[in-house]
Amino acid sequence: MSRSLRWSEPKLDRRLSPRAEYRRTAPALLMIDGFRCAVRDLGAGGLRLEPAPAGRAWELDQRVDGELHLRTVGPLRVSGRIHRIDRAGLSIVPDSSQWPDFVAIEMERAALVRNHQERRMAPRLPLPVQQTGATNSNTPLRDVSANGLRYALGPSEHAPAAGSRLEGELRLDVDTVISVRGRVVRHANREVAVALDPPGLTPEILELLRQRFFRTAESDHTV
Repeated sequence: MSRSLRWSEPKLDRRLSPRAEYRRTAPALLMIDGFRCAVRDLGAGGLRLEPAPAGRAWELDQRVDGELHLRTVGPLRVSGRIHRIDRAGLSIVPDSSQWPDFVAIEMERAALVRNHQERRMAPRLPLPVQQTGATNSNTPLRDVSANGLRYALGPSEHAPAAGSRLEGELRLDVDTVISVRGRVVRHANREVAVALDPPGLTPEILELLRQRFFRTAESDHTV
């Protein structure tokens, strides 16, 4: 089949089927020949990888076999073919029975919706903006809740890949260090957002952060 025919022939709109969409959260993981691929959405009709894994050439209609890691079920074998390639990434459609079924996809979708609602309901501590309009430069922390945080990269730091694991310590100032374990959700403008592994940050740590870095103007003038 020629490429021109492939793009012009009518196709079923796969967006009509229920999909698990990883928006503002860590993506699912697809392992293909040792390459770690970030899955941005998943449905019965296909999945999307963004960005396309570097280090090898990809072609339309190329067969792809891999292991899919979701939040709600164990590793699943998937087999499909590359349906579309663009600047953002590539999409894969199933061509065998090795694909998540409706139950697995619906469980993943429900977990993502529940997680999103919980994160939105969690109390957040946005870093106060100074009179000059610049954020406080004494700490890299920009935003934090019990389930996640956002921090600014240092001048010599490289941004971690979206979906990658992050484990270590984040130094907030010379006296304060907190352990961070989770997955990178996104990064933009030299800032990195991390979804923390359960149970996240304890109320005690949040209170410490509130007192040290998130004091309001009213509390500063309290006698």
